[in-house]
Amino acid sequence: MISPKRLLPNLENFSIHSKLFLLVSVLLVSVSVIHLLSQQFFKDALYESRKEVLRSVVTGTANQLQSVAERNDISPAEQMQLASDLIKGFRYGEGNYLYLFTSQGISISHPLRPDIEGQPLSSLSDSIDTSLLKEMISKAASEGNGYWTYQWLRPGDSQPTDKLSYAMHVAGTDWVIGSGYFTEDIEGMLNDQHTLYVTLLAITAIFTFILSGVIARSISLPAHRTVKQIDQLASGNLDILITDTMRRDEFGTIARALAHFQEQSHENRELKDAQEYAKYLEAFDPTTQLLSRKALGDQLSHILKNNHPGDRTAILVIKVPLLRDILSQWEANASRAVVTNISERLCQSVASDDLVARHGDDSFAVVRPRFSTNEELRNLTAAIQQSIMDPQADSQSLAFNSRIGISISPNDGDQELLLISHAEEALSEARRLELDYMLFEQLKTLAVDERLAMWKDIQEAIEQDQFHLVFQPLFDLKTNKLVSAEVLLRWQHPRRGFVSPASFITFAEQSGLVSRLDKWVIAAAAKQLDTWRQDGLDAPTLAINLSGITFTRSDLREVIDSAIEPYNFPAHALELELTEGVLIESIEVLQEKIEQLKARHISLSIDDFGTGYSSLSRIRNLAINKVKIDRSFIDELDENIGDQKIVEAIIHMAHGLGFEVVAEGVETLEQLSQLRHMNCDIVQGFFLSKPLPVDKFEQMLEDQNIVVEVD
Repeated sequence: MISPKRLLPNLENFSIHSKLFLLVSVLLVSVSVIHLLSQQFFKDALYESRKEVLRSVVTGTANQLQSVAERNDISPAEQMQLASDLIKGFRYGEGNYLYLFTSQGISISHPLRPDIEGQPLSSLSDSIDTSLLKEMISKAASEGNGYWTYQWLRPGDSQPTDKLSYAMHVAGTDWVIGSGYFTEDIEGMLNDQHTLYVTLLAITAIFTFILSGVIARSISLPAHRTVKQIDQLASGNLDILITDTMRRDEFGTIARALAHFQEQSHENRELKDAQEYAKYLEAFDPTTQLLSRKALGDQLSHILKNNHPGDRTAILVIKVPLLRDILSQWEANASRAVVTNISERLCQSVASDDLVARHGDDSFAVVRPRFSTNEELRNLTAAIQQSIMDPQADSQSLAFNSRIGISISPNDGDQELLLISHAEEALSEARRLELDYMLFEQLKTLAVDERLAMWKDIQEAIEQDQFHLVFQPLFDLKTNKLVSAEVLLRWQHPRRGFVSPASFITFAEQSGLVSRLDKWVIAAAAKQLDTWRQDGLDAPTLAINLSGITFTRSDLREVIDSAIEPYNFPAHALELELTEGVLIESIEVLQEKIEQLKARHISLSIDDFGTGYSSLSRIRNLAINKVKIDRSFIDELDENIGDQKIVEAIIHMAHGLGFEVVAEGVETLEQLSQLRHMNCDIVQGFFLSKPLPVDKFEQMLEDQNIVVEVD
């Protein structure tokens, strides 16, 4: 069987205009064919109707003539005269008439040819086909009736034409009556009808082609616009104007779908840009374009794993003390210019295969993958310190001094975090002793007595409860109410006085005492929650910074349980903030540890998010509750477009993963307003409240109407 598609042209190669015109043409041809067929049927029907009219008229008149012939009260001559008058006085249709002959072919009455009355047919002109007429009269007389076609003169014509006639014998007489239609009259009616049809068809065709052109244009133009817009969207131009969205036809549906696709594409592009920017921030510092702390740690780990026996790797942590003051007091552009200038000078002072990173707000780090002698390190240190001196910023000549702490693998450790920690410890000692630099191996032989004294004092402080807690409130930006507090550890030494957390907590981490400190803080927070519960206070959630060392302990759950079990308080009121260092663990280890904490209904957050190992791609599958944006991104939020984009991206993606977002370090009304506009969930900072001792914090808790009255 032949497929219909093979009988048709390949319509895919035709335009909409051509397809519509082809359709109209096919319809018109179909109508014409149907008309020609119907014309033939109509012709046959018209001839049959005319025959019926002839038969009816002739039969009716023959009956009247029979009545005349049957009259006995008049003579035959009078009967003949009455019959003649009846024939001459009868008309039907448009001038059609009857005629009367004898069976011998002698005319009795003919309305249009009185000249042949009383004469035989032989007397007619040769131009008239008298033989058929004679045959008609003869057969009508013998057979009774019948139809015949013969030629007869139309009045006014010189040539005879075909005439369709019906004749019948008048019963009881010698008369034959007949009547007829000229066939050209019937053909004329058909021709008139055909002419009318052709005229109407032509008018219809013209109108239809014009209408099809208008319809085709109404389809092709929006189709062309739609295709063009799809091409532009496919090429990545998402800012085009989508037209036809108000149409109610299929193109309107397509346009609205395109508009929805455009909107989703915008959102996807923004999310992709945010993700790419977040990935960039994982590897690079946005201000200096140097490696981030996380990227430095990753590359240092790779270097250490690929070291051969005898290879030595050094990490230098460089502190520029004046830089912190500049960052906090100078206008954003000027402070950024200083940081950028220092980073550029630093990069120029190191070898091409050295790694350079932004280690903190006012610190940098350099990794020398391979070196031979300590003299090489001393030369590198001197070059670095010389390079960052006297940068020009804001038309002021500033002298930048720096301190450097150095640790060396494998003597000072073969793991990146340990090496970095030892370099930071050496840096702290160099700053305390006001030295340009210090090696960690030197630190191991210096101030042993002082370090032993610190180790002993911390243990005594834990046993004698010399530590105490202060509480920094956190506020919900949707309700403007206090919802939680960060627990901070303070130490008032009986002889030394106030000891900075930066010194004793760092020492505790280096000396292995930090887990005991963590346990003390957790127990103290649990005890405080229990006390507030007993006093009838609606205690908020307390967030505790948990060190990575404690978190990675195999007995983590036992440490937590032993600290909080003596007290009665809702476990969900306790939150642990995990430092970024824990994220270097494998996902399996992280999930196991987090499940242990979740089993106690303790919520979790990631502290200082965005600066080190923290990344949404790293924590997206972990059952944490919050991320805390590092304060370094908040400091210049009201001025730094880059920081605004970073914070917005973190909030957007964290919400997409179901995390709440906390911004720390809010110190101005502008920062708070920006965070509220970005849909940040929770904020903390000196602008809202400094860390409070327990009595001041309790006063704040007792005032249940406290809100952040800013917008």
